[in-house]
Amino acid sequence: MNSWQVLGIEPTSDEALIRRAYARLLKKHRPDSDPQGYQRLREAFEEAKNSLSSPQWADSSDEANDVQPSTETQFKVKTDHATSPPAAEQRWLTPVYTQEEIETLAFGLVEHGAQQLAALDALYQRVMREGNLLQQQQFHHQLAAALAQQPGLAEWLVDRVSDLLAWELDQYSSSYRVPEELQNALYAQVHATERERAWAQVNIESTHGSRYTRIVWDLLRNERTSVPFWVRLVPGLITRMAHQVNMLWATFPELVQRLNPVMLEFISTSRCALSWQGIFLLAFWSVILHLTLSLSSTTGLIALGIVIFYLYLNDLIILGLARRKGMSGLFLLLECGLSLVMLSALFAGVLFITISQMPARGEGFHGLTPLFMVLIEFLILWSVWPKNVPGIRRPGVAVARLFTSPWRLLVTLDFSVMAFPLVAFYGAFCYLLLNELVKAATGFY
Repeated sequence: MNSWQVLGIEPTSDEALIRRAYARLLKKHRPDSDPQGYQRLREAFEEAKNSLSSPQWADSSDEANDVQPSTETQFKVKTDHATSPPAAEQRWLTPVYTQEEIETLAFGLVEHGAQQLAALDALYQRVMREGNLLQQQQFHHQLAAALAQQPGLAEWLVDRVSDLLAWELDQYSSSYRVPEELQNALYAQVHATERERAWAQVNIESTHGSRYTRIVWDLLRNERTSVPFWVRLVPGLITRMAHQVNMLWATFPELVQRLNPVMLEFISTSRCALSWQGIFLLAFWSVILHLTLSLSSTTGLIALGIVIFYLYLNDLIILGLARRKGMSGLFLLLECGLSLVMLSALFAGVLFITISQMPARGEGFHGLTPLFMVLIEFLILWSVWPKNVPGIRRPGVAVARLFTSPWRLLVTLDFSVMAFPLVAFYGAFCYLLLNELVKAATGFY
């Protein structure tokens, strides 16, 4: 199939007729939907235009005018054809746009967003209409490179440009129009834009956020060479700082390098400090122990001391003895023994209560209350027993989790409206169970 058959016209020297045929078929063979058909059409169009300067049409013109060129004239025509490109080839090499136009368009897209998409579409249509295949390919490459150099490039803009120019960046074969290295450059610029916006948001929060948020970011961004002592006395402050750093690290790790290294080292190490968790648990167990044992009694003070040991002191002592292997091993052995005794006493007490209050036959549903309490206790113990810690530490961790279970219940329920009534119900259960254990122990002795 020759070029005229592809264009669907008879051989002609009328360039306007050739262009009209090309424009008509271009609607059917768009480069984004039918690249092969478009390439055939484009090659036929260029071949038909090149034929306008061929000797065939020149001879026809001379015969029509009944003029015979001299030998000198014929030689001159051949020489000019050999030394300079014909008009069709000059049109082939004529640029459809300038590099400055591409850079201006890329700048406008980033600065004005969707307002410049119409200008992009107009230039794209001009390139597809007047440019050859090489110029069209260069257009995509140069525009992608220009966008990749624009600070503030947003992902939504890359997606809109990709849809408009059929870059198909989300497809496996997306390198057809935009090479992979240019795609990487585009998304690197997008990442840089999002990173700077995240840092700008940090600046806004450090200036216009709540007082607590301003304190957090002031501590993380200042240039202090030491950590103020009062940081340990503000409940939850260290935890909040660690949370903000973790969020920043999860999205833009490079921004963490802009924070104060002294504060980063401080929050990354276990520290003795007040927390809302510690205050809540101390108040919770103080109320339970006061109602059952009375904190003014020796037994009540010993029980409160055990709670404080497992909530605050146990981990601190283990960390403090980490470099002294002998003392650390001895402490872990004593802590394991104490924890086993406490767990055994709890199990034995619950079992004793169950047996002593076992209902006689015929008492109905009310007689199942002790069995219900035992079932709840076993479920709680099963939920707190650790699986991935050394064996010598498992009893101690289980006891510590029992004491922190009220707070863990609040966290599990995300401090919702129903969380606090359930914690109150759990506190009543703990009071009843501890009260029964105290009665059983008093009656046994």
